Amino acid sequence: MKKVLLIILGLFIFSNISYAYTADPSVMNAIKDNQIIDYNPQTQRWSRNLGLHDYVFTKRMTIGSGGYTELVYKDKQYDINSTYEFLYYGKLIAYNGHLLKFFDLTFDGEKFVGKELTKEQVQTLFPDVTILPVSEFKDNEITIESPIFRKRAYMLWNDTERDFYKYQFEYYKKNNGFFKGIIETAFPRTFVYSHFKSRDEMFPILKINIKPVLKEPAQTDEETLESENTGTESDAPETN
Repeated sequence: MKKVLLIILGLFIFSNISYAYTADPSVMNAIKDNQIIDYNPQTQRWSRNLGLHDYVFTKRMTIGSGGYTELVYKDKQYDINSTYEFLYYGKLIAYNGHLLKFFDLTFDGEKFVGKELTKEQVQTLFPDVTILPVSEFKDNEITIESPIFRKRAYMLWNDTERDFYKYQFEYYKKNNGFFKGIIETAFPRTFVYSHFKSRDEMFPILKINIKPVLKEPAQTDEETLESENTGTESDAPETN
């Protein structure tokens, strides 16, 4: 009995010091405050710290709550509605932690235009993360089957018009400061995503139930076909 308890304890410790997912290195290489990025309108590509092209922007964090970013060009400030940015193979990708959405940003010489990334494109950025579209929640709740003792990562991805300003997961210390919608767990539990633990109609919660299973959930025919085709095509933002 003691040996069994030691094994369980070891599994618990290991699952909490290891990471359940990886991301493309460029995703984690954030554009920092006061850092410059340039845009070349001829190639429609972004670069970092060069200052050689037509448009050279400096990142500035806004004062006040929300942690939003502004990009400054000469004497003009551009609100890009983003809380985190990175360059992805020549593309400027922005993440809004209050909307739980990713955007591919372009500049037309006068303003920034953001195109929402699809689920497939976000999956390319986070290949090991199970994406949970908000539209798939029923009555603000979803249940996910997960093998016990195997750490998994899940990401809330907002494909609706809802706003999650100042939301966070309750009683979850590993909350990623950059990507607020990501959670990791190896054990059954319920995650509650709320606005300061409110429970009212103005700020409805999202609830994620992790249901334990002893083995991997069986793949559907569609999932099997998709896994077989992995690596043959990329749904990442185009680089041309």
